[in-house]
Amino acid sequence: LKKNVKITKDRIPAATQLFTPDWIVRYMVENSVGRVWIEHLRAIDVSINEKEKADEFGWKYYLPEAEQENVVLEKLVKVRKHYIDIEPKDISCIDPCMGSGHILVYMFDVLMDIYRSEGFSERDAVFSILKNNIRGLDIDRRAYQLSYFALMMKARGYNRTFFRGLSNEDGIREFVRPLVFAIEESNTVNREQLKFFGAELNDIEKNNAYNQIIGLLDSLVDAKEYGSILNIESYDWKLLQRYVSEYNVEGQISFDTLGIEHTQKKLNELIAQGQVMAEKYWAVSTNPPYMGNKGMNDKLSKYIQSYYADSKTDIFACFLSKGMCMLKNGGINAQVTMQVWMFLTAFDRFRARMLSENHILSLLHMDNMVMGIAFGTSATIFRKGYLQEYSAEYVYAQLSDLNECGEPDEFP
Repeated sequence: LKKNVKITKDRIPAATQLFTPDWIVRYMVENSVGRVWIEHLRAIDVSINEKEKADEFGWKYYLPEAEQENVVLEKLVKVRKHYIDIEPKDISCIDPCMGSGHILVYMFDVLMDIYRSEGFSERDAVFSILKNNIRGLDIDRRAYQLSYFALMMKARGYNRTFFRGLSNEDGIREFVRPLVFAIEESNTVNREQLKFFGAELNDIEKNNAYNQIIGLLDSLVDAKEYGSILNIESYDWKLLQRYVSEYNVEGQISFDTLGIEHTQKKLNELIAQGQVMAEKYWAVSTNPPYMGNKGMNDKLSKYIQSYYADSKTDIFACFLSKGMCMLKNGGINAQVTMQVWMFLTAFDRFRARMLSENHILSLLHMDNMVMGIAFGTSATIFRKGYLQEYSAEYVYAQLSDLNECGEPDEFP
């Protein structure tokens, strides 16, 4: 990241990707995905001991809730009602900047701990985890390929017959693929061919689907410039799938219909991607890109000024904001970022909004070089929804706290 040099969309991944040490990944995932489940258990049984339960799962970096005042404890009873009906398959989670899939793979492990605790076999759990729980996004196609491969290998590690698929109720073998995506743009879609789709829909459905697909395509123009911070509406995804599934060219192939198979494939990809981008999750966990506003190209800068005005100082703040928007009520957002959002006046408005709309469950503040980079960082666990007078857990880590393997011997 050179001073005052604008970063084009094809260089964003190389300029902004940073490796996340394993213990920090564990801290974020255990205190987001893992905490959702422990909150569920506590909602059912108030006598559950968080530390003992986390130890049973082997979650070394899980931080139990800080001691709270009675007035806060009463409010927490209401907060936990969000979690009471959750089943393992309901714990939807995403890494919107997945890189090579390091965080997603550990999400898989934590979810497997949860499934096993509820009596599921590993053979069955792998299919449910990929189908129902884990999602991932990135603008870098090579990162997508690595994440896809890593999740497939993780599934194969738990289930030796995974690649043979799973027989459904009708005896048909179903093959489950990871729902991770390299964000694609709609720029090249031939919109003139949209009129041929929706062959099996009635006129009202077809018109509705057409308007929605146009809205989706408009949202995804130049999508690689913006990545996961794009705001995608929640459309009728099943209707859009039906719309794209059949087309009618009425006779021989013409110039108007040439390449319609490619258009159909592209539309299916964009619909699947859009659904993941619009969905609400129980847990978001990621290491977002770091890029100051002076490095942003004009398109990205204008978009951020329009939709993330109080986060525009650095793109990581946009991802912190977006992470909260991607959550269900009571959902948990875990992100490791530069520490500057906690102190600098440039983040005053951002900081005030984040802390007035949500509350911090815990914060791991790391000194220079703890993550192997020459500036301080913070891994913050936010829960969606403001909770006045809630006391968070705060941990400070210095380079001297790490052993020769780069991990703390004791935590916290």
